[in-house]
Amino acid sequence: MDREIEEKWRDEWAKSHIFEPSIDDTKPKFFVTVPWPYSNGSLHVGHGRTYTLGDIIARYKRLTGFNVLFPMGFHESGTPILAFSERIRNGDPGTIKLYRNYLMEYENPSDIDGIIESFKNPQNIADYFSRVIVKDFMDLGYSIDWTRKFTSADPFYQEIVKWQFMQLESKGLIKKGKYPILYSINDENAVGEDDIKDGDTDKVTIEEFTGVLFKGDKYYLIAASLRPETLFGVTNLWINSDAQYAMVRYNNMDVVMSADGYTKFSLQHDGIEYIGSVNPEEIIGEKFNVPFQDTPVDVIGADFVDPDNGTGVVYSVPGHSIFDYLYYGRNNIKNSIKKVVEVKSKMSVESLVKKYGLEHNESKLKEATQELYKEEFYNGVLINSGPYSGMNVAAGREAIKNDLISKNMAVIFYETTRKAVTRSGSRVIVAVLKDQWFIDYSPEWLKNKAHEVINSMRFYPELYRKLMMDAIDWLKERPCARKRGIGTRLPFDENWVIESLSDSTIYMLAYTNKKELKNIYDRLHSIPGDILDYVLLGKEIRNRYDDYIMENARSAKKEFDYWYGNDLRITAPPHISNHLAFFIMNHAAIFSGSKLPGGLMISGLVISNGAKISKSKGNVISLLEIINRYSADIYRLFMAAGADISSLLDWNEKDISSVIKRYSYFIGLLDGYSGDNPGDGYIYDWFRSSFYKNLKNYLGYMESMNIRDACISIFYNVMNDLKNVENHGGNINSALKPILADWLKALSPVIPFSCEEYWHRHIDNKTFVSVQPIDTNIESRIDSGIIKSETYLNRVISDIREIIKIIRIKPEKAVITVYGTKQEDFIKGYMANSLEREYKSMIPDYMKNKNRIDPEPVDEYSIISKNKEYIESVLKIEIAVVKSSEILKKNPWPGRPLIEIQ
Repeated sequence: MDREIEEKWRDEWAKSHIFEPSIDDTKPKFFVTVPWPYSNGSLHVGHGRTYTLGDIIARYKRLTGFNVLFPMGFHESGTPILAFSERIRNGDPGTIKLYRNYLMEYENPSDIDGIIESFKNPQNIADYFSRVIVKDFMDLGYSIDWTRKFTSADPFYQEIVKWQFMQLESKGLIKKGKYPILYSINDENAVGEDDIKDGDTDKVTIEEFTGVLFKGDKYYLIAASLRPETLFGVTNLWINSDAQYAMVRYNNMDVVMSADGYTKFSLQHDGIEYIGSVNPEEIIGEKFNVPFQDTPVDVIGADFVDPDNGTGVVYSVPGHSIFDYLYYGRNNIKNSIKKVVEVKSKMSVESLVKKYGLEHNESKLKEATQELYKEEFYNGVLINSGPYSGMNVAAGREAIKNDLISKNMAVIFYETTRKAVTRSGSRVIVAVLKDQWFIDYSPEWLKNKAHEVINSMRFYPELYRKLMMDAIDWLKERPCARKRGIGTRLPFDENWVIESLSDSTIYMLAYTNKKELKNIYDRLHSIPGDILDYVLLGKEIRNRYDDYIMENARSAKKEFDYWYGNDLRITAPPHISNHLAFFIMNHAAIFSGSKLPGGLMISGLVISNGAKISKSKGNVISLLEIINRYSADIYRLFMAAGADISSLLDWNEKDISSVIKRYSYFIGLLDGYSGDNPGDGYIYDWFRSSFYKNLKNYLGYMESMNIRDACISIFYNVMNDLKNVENHGGNINSALKPILADWLKALSPVIPFSCEEYWHRHIDNKTFVSVQPIDTNIESRIDSGIIKSETYLNRVISDIREIIKIIRIKPEKAVITVYGTKQEDFIKGYMANSLEREYKSMIPDYMKNKNRIDPEPVDEYSIISKNKEYIESVLKIEIAVVKSSEILKKNPWPGRPLIEIQ
């Protein structure tokens, strides 16, 4: 589609305000939302999938008679925008290069330096990229009501967040305590999934290690382990001879760990006093006692020890660690190996090394290690472990850990599940914050209500219902506030800012009445709690307000009552365990009845040319580049037809080329359309019936949110049918005439620019196809008999082709013998169990073909006779058709004609 045509309809839609709905009690409403984008940069091809699906569904619902609200706002909460702005102020070259690359797509080179300079104010970053995203979304044809746009930093919205937290606090769900959280060292702040680079697709969680204290003559070494049950198998300690180590005073002990470990340790425990650095060469060769045994073991230098993983000290258990075992072998270490876990299968480190060939190739080391750990954890029993011998591994792990801690021989140490940085590049670790505020999602009453909500919702695909249930069961305390960042101040402790996921759990309600609530805020500089209680919960207003406030409050309630709840929320799988779980739990805690969520669609992620989308792989393609290089409709068509909604979608040149080819054929059809009179005759009757059958399938698929199959039915199948019309010698324009309006309507959710253009060219230049209703009562337009006839005809042609291919001679004639009265009489008699003697010889042939005989036959003789010339033109041979009039050893049956090639 020509770029100028897309821009024309983008502007016409905006000018006409057709996507800005108002209350209409004559129509059912449909309120669909997708996650509001974070406005710290432009969006790429992967981001667009969820928004495109949202728009396709919004447009489809309008098509089928719904009053649709599809709004959008912007997320500005948290630290990323602040951090990027600070890095620009500090002249960070990486950040400046990142934003220069963003801006090069949108701005003249001469303007870029000035814009980057303005980004030293974080609000300018948010404002710039929200404008960019709005333009990209409009260019992609998204039918969004932009009049309802707001951000998470807007003062009126923050009043709603405060109200939400007061509601949660009144139900005993807001608590304060000591809590391990993900933490940005540079920002000195808690961080959540939204703050972490790739945090949504590559989760970072917290693991609890046991920091075991090994006593030496001068100080202790602390080694962090996930497997304290292997303590009795320790043969030595490893440290990195090239790393920096630090000595600290903790609990009246001098303890040594890596400098990186100290940074984390000091943020997790109280009373830590830094003493000084320790040269690793002073540690290597020293002996330290293993707790519970007083057995001294050596410290050995090893380059594989990562000083930034745990404490930078690792204890060696070669009897139960394949890596340690292999390292022993490579370095000719002679320490004796101790076995402390036994499994019935007799699996061992040695057997797995042999099984995977790890002596010569360590490529499967991780796979082997996982197999060992899994087998030992689920089926292992402790041996040679003093009083813990005989315990299973799970019980032994807890017992040893607890006894170590109670005897001051160990301490809890927290670590991230992977190395991570914030979006602005700050290192992420685990810290334990005092007086941390969190939402407690663990009460049984709340979980029960959340389960009821999930059971009442629609899920697309259905498989995610169980995963959502599991996420709710798993959820416990969630840190909900931090000391800095953009966002809403905690109403009962303004020293804290509500974190970016916790302030975005019920935000979609503000789309329904943004204008009215903002009016109230602008007049009062707040939104009193009793007004929000009235608008959102239907309670009485306690205080007296002037007419302007009351009028807006009543209007806000009316809008909320009409539009809410959220009929469909569309997002991606990484959000199940966080945003979606909070979304359901907070709604369950505060709302009831029709105000609870109605449905969830979980769309799969997008990769590009076979790889995860990332700048390092060079496969990041912005939405603007997509629009300019291809077109909005091609992108939308690919997003719709490229994969099932739950499947991974690969944006790759080969598949894009295929979509472009079919789309170009479609455009060619409509460019060449001349509005001829409707065609008359068999092939035109067949095409109309087939079209409405495809339309019926399309409607059914869309109702079940099976967008890919819907797209195949109404786009690809219909164009294939037009090819068939052409093959029959029919006129495509004549075939299109009676169905073109319905075709453009049905396609408009997927390729709206094209459909709008050709609607105005060929159907009606005074209306918009984007808001035209489609007649769904189409059953009477489908002639199943004629559809079946054409299917039969094509099968006969295909069978003749196959026979010709097998006999490998040039045929002159094909004689097609179809069933006649003898075969009909046999079937009737056989089914009635009253077969006459003369027909009994047909039984063996009938039984042989029984499963392939059509139980509802068409008039095969008439079909082939009427289409004789067509078959001859396709196959380039003479065709003769004969209706059987006798009983044969090999009979023609309904749907199974006899074909003789001469």
